[in-house]
Amino acid sequence: MTEPIAMIAVDWGTTNRRAWALGVTGNVVDERGDGEGLLAVKPGGFAKSFADFAAPWLAGERTLSVLMCGMVGSKMGWVEVPYIAAPADLANLGRKLHPVPFAGKARIAIVPGVSCEHKGVPDVMRGEECQVLAVLAERKLKEACLLLPGTHSKWVQVRRGQLASFRTYMTGELYNALTSSGTLAQLMEKGEADGDAFLKGVERAREEGAGALSHLLFGVRTQGLFARLPRASLASYLSGLLIGTEMKDALAWTGARQIIAVGSPGLLENY
Repeated sequence: MTEPIAMIAVDWGTTNRRAWALGVTGNVVDERGDGEGLLAVKPGGFAKSFADFAAPWLAGERTLSVLMCGMVGSKMGWVEVPYIAAPADLANLGRKLHPVPFAGKARIAIVPGVSCEHKGVPDVMRGEECQVLAVLAERKLKEACLLLPGTHSKWVQVRRGQLASFRTYMTGELYNALTSSGTLAQLMEKGEADGDAFLKGVERAREEGAGALSHLLFGVRTQGLFARLPRASLASYLSGLLIGTEMKDALAWTGARQIIAVGSPGLLENY
């Protein structure tokens, strides 16, 4: 490490955990991650799990500030932290930090998530609000539309510097479920990603009058049954259908002409 650690930032999700040690200048001086997300932590075991995970960074004499975001603040997490209701001024997140008791050399606080409602139905995010805040601060934006793909993709609208509203799409979770069990998975064979099949799925989803997603999904099965697509290409076609459906709805909802996509290259490639 090139400089002493001043604080630790942690993104603790359902299946994975990532952390960054930051120096006094805000630069990342070290980072680490593992697969010990919430589902892997035993009840009452969050303090020990974090102490073991961050032990190399907490070995000094100094007590470090630790800022956590993500599902660690959910009902299943270390401590449940209330949501901030949208429209939300993300600059105020620091005033809503939730302290967590910890016996080691760390002062821990969890960032609250954000909630909104669509005609009486709640929608929520935990962790993505920090990514949105980072983009707005780095680019000095007051108006933006952001896409944050993942297991649960988020489309976020920022107006007058506030996180105004967002929609969640269970695209990644649906893909994982449909390719691991059920009648669609039975026809699929392992193979390389098929870009043409993926685009065919996207185009099908975008067709005028294509029908509901539940109808389009059955077409994955029949494409295989009638040998219109190789079985090794069905997963790519399914991915295209799901992402195409998501984007069709999200773009109609936002009306945006410019989208800022935030994520790893692997996640963003298909979008």
